[in-house]
Amino acid sequence: MVSGSTDRVSYGISAHQGWRKNMEDAHIVHHYDDDTYIFGVFDGHGGAEVAHFCAKFIQQELTSSADFAKGNYESALINVFHRMDDLMRSAEGATELESIRRSVEKDASGAGPGDDTYAVLRRLMALQRLQQGGGEGPAEPVIQAGCTAVVALVRGRKLFVANAGDSRAVLCRRGEAVALSVDHKPSTAEERARIQAAGGFVSDVGGITRVNGNLNLSRAIGDLRYKANASLLAKDQIISAEPDVRVVELCEDDAFAVLACDGIWDVMDNQTVVGFVSERLRKGLAPADAAAQLLDACMAADPREARGIGCDNMTASVIVFKHPLTSL
Repeated sequence: MVSGSTDRVSYGISAHQGWRKNMEDAHIVHHYDDDTYIFGVFDGHGGAEVAHFCAKFIQQELTSSADFAKGNYESALINVFHRMDDLMRSAEGATELESIRRSVEKDASGAGPGDDTYAVLRRLMALQRLQQGGGEGPAEPVIQAGCTAVVALVRGRKLFVANAGDSRAVLCRRGEAVALSVDHKPSTAEERARIQAAGGFVSDVGGITRVNGNLNLSRAIGDLRYKANASLLAKDQIISAEPDVRVVELCEDDAFAVLACDGIWDVMDNQTVVGFVSERLRKGLAPADAAAQLLDACMAADPREARGIGCDNMTASVIVFKHPLTSL
């Protein structure tokens, strides 16, 4: 578990491998300044390397961007999702992904990268190599991997949430769940239209709607083999990294937000999660403990009987707002 508390927020993150053979989730939390915090959950598929690549680089790329410096936070969030794909296309990116893959194989915990000084220096050095490098695209085995991403930026009284895929963010307002994201699934008309316009197809495989007979989601970072049409913009590819961004002006009715991967939402709906976390916070549990109990409650007792529900990797981040928040 990861936990922390400042004058503005307290937070806790918990992650479980669950019944899966490998842990492919990753997460971040970053205290940028007294009024700015960044949280993220990355749910990997086809391997953990893209999720960990995002956890390693997305915060630095976001906060160092021109849009971020100008206060154009929506544009900064959209661009940084695509920036992850751009970095991974380089030879240096392929090398970094392979290094991450090997490192993750040695560490089955699946926890997000720490913020000790040595780890920060390693990330900055790797990022500098990526920014300076060029070269050919990554080898085929690397681009099989991808990840969904949900990133929350707390800036003063504003909450910005960017989402690509089927991880989710939800806000607790007066005890009611307020959705901060929409699942990107190939079964929806908008997503299906883009996929087909880009030359892909949507089919039903065993009762699950999939892209090109494979992915059961339609937006993700990575999955570069679905983003190879040079005649299309990045947002228009078969699988798109383009996030939806929701902006909320936080008020005293807003108690907390939850970011979590689909392993949670497959078991509980938004309101059930909000009620579950609310009850535990009222009892005095820390956000990290509330997140851990949420994962325990969603985990299937017997995978043979669960038919996949409650058997996935699970990561949840609980962010509690301390009022009054400063208006910037």
